[in-house]
Amino acid sequence: MFHGVVVVGVNFLAFVSRTHGLKKKEEEQRRTLKQGCVWLKKHTLSLNFQNSGQFNCSASFRKLSAKVRKKMQIIRCFQPRFRSLIIKSPFSSSTSSFCSSAAAIQAERTIRDGPRNDWSKDEIKSVYDSPVLDLLFHGAQVHRHAHNFREVQQCTLLSVKTGGCSEDCSYCPQSSRYDTGLKAQKLMNKDAVLEAAEKAKEAGSTRFCMGAAWRDTVGRKTNFNQILEYVKEIRGMGMEVCCTLGMLEKQQAVELKKAGLTAYNHNLDTSREYYPNIITTRSYDDRLETLQLVREAGISVCSGGIIGLGEAEDDRVGLLHTLATLPTHPESVPINALIAVKGTPLQDQKPVEIWEMIRMIATARIVMPKAMVRLSAGRVRFSMSEQALCFLAGANSIFTGEKLLTTPNNDFDADQMMFKVLGLTPKPPKFSEEPVRAFEGERCQEAVSI
Repeated sequence: MFHGVVVVGVNFLAFVSRTHGLKKKEEEQRRTLKQGCVWLKKHTLSLNFQNSGQFNCSASFRKLSAKVRKKMQIIRCFQPRFRSLIIKSPFSSSTSSFCSSAAAIQAERTIRDGPRNDWSKDEIKSVYDSPVLDLLFHGAQVHRHAHNFREVQQCTLLSVKTGGCSEDCSYCPQSSRYDTGLKAQKLMNKDAVLEAAEKAKEAGSTRFCMGAAWRDTVGRKTNFNQILEYVKEIRGMGMEVCCTLGMLEKQQAVELKKAGLTAYNHNLDTSREYYPNIITTRSYDDRLETLQLVREAGISVCSGGIIGLGEAEDDRVGLLHTLATLPTHPESVPINALIAVKGTPLQDQKPVEIWEMIRMIATARIVMPKAMVRLSAGRVRFSMSEQALCFLAGANSIFTGEKLLTTPNNDFDADQMMFKVLGLTPKPPKFSEEPVRAFEGERCQEAVSI
C-alpha cells in the first residue's frame, strides 16, 4: 500500500477540500474541517486507509470525542494514492507506526514560506539525515515548486591560466607545492579563449566560466585587464560569463561587473571546522569576504564545496549551513565530488558514492530552494541513471565539456545524448534579472564571522 505524507499547515483545509471535491453542504463541511484542524495542530493523527475505503484509527484518534470523530468521517474517503495521512506535531509519539521525516517537514515549510536564512545547524542535519529516498522525493518536490524541473543549465569551465598556484589546497593538481606533472602556463590569449567559448555555445552551453590558478588578483593588473576584455567579448556573444580568479579587491569586483560579468565563483570547499585540514594559505574568512565583495558589486554569487575530502558528514552539513545562512543565498551552489589526483595529498581518498551526492543535492535544494544547484566535478564517474537521480533530487545545472579545469569531465556529445534520453531542456541565459545586492554592511559582516 502506498503511503502519502501530508504535514498540517495553512493549506490543509484547501488540500482536503480539493482532494474530495466536496459537493454537499460545503460550508458546513468547511467549518467541520476547520474544527478538526484545531485538534490536529495539537495532536498526532495517523489514519491507515485500506483498499476498501475503511480506515483504522490510531490511539491518538480514539481519544477524540464521539462527536468529533463522527464529524471527521468526511475525510475517510481519501483517493487511493493518499491512503495514509500523517500529521506531525510536537505531541507526536515516537512509538507511532508512521512519522514525517525532517525532509518532509522542512520541504513543506520551504514550499509554503519560501527561502529563509535562519536555518539552525540541527535543522539542516535532520534534513540531511532523513532516509535517502524520502530526502530525494522531497528535494524533488521543492525543486518542481521553485524551478522548471526539466530545465538544466549547461556551463563550460575553461582554465585560462593553468598551474603554478602558490596555495596549498590539498585536492588541487594546480598547486606548485605538489608534483602532479602539471606545468605552469601563461594566461591564454584572447583568440584561444573566444574560440573555446564559441565551441561551448555551439554545443549548448549558455554560461562560460574562466578559471585562473591565482591566490588573488593583487599585482596582476595586465592579466586582470585582459580578463576584463575576455568578459566583454564573451558577453557580446550572448552568453552568461563567470570567473574564478581567487580573492578580489573591491575595485576589481566593480570593474568585473562593469565589463558584464554575470557570476563569480569562490567556493568555501568544506566546513569552517574541517577547512584547516585542507588549506592553510587562505582563511575561511578570506573566502567569505570575497563573497561579500562580489555581492556588494551586484554580481551573482557562485559558491559551494567538495565532498570526499575525508570530512565527516557533520562537515558537509556545516558547509550547507554556512551557505544557507548568508544574508542572501548564493545564486549558484556547485556540489563537487573529489577527483583524487596522483601527487596531491588526497590522492588515495575513497571515491564518493552516488547516494552521498544525492544527500548533498537534495538537502541543498530544500534549504536553498531558489539556487541553481550544480552537479559539478566528479560527474564523469556517474552513469546516466545515477545522474538522473541527481537531477530528480534537485540539481539543475552541470559543467559540460571534456575538461573541468585540468580534470576529466563529460564531453559535449555525451551530455547532449543524456539530455535527449532524459528529456531535459537547456536553460536559456538570463541577463535581465539583477542579483540581489547585499543587505546593510553589518549584516554582511555577520556572515563573515559565522
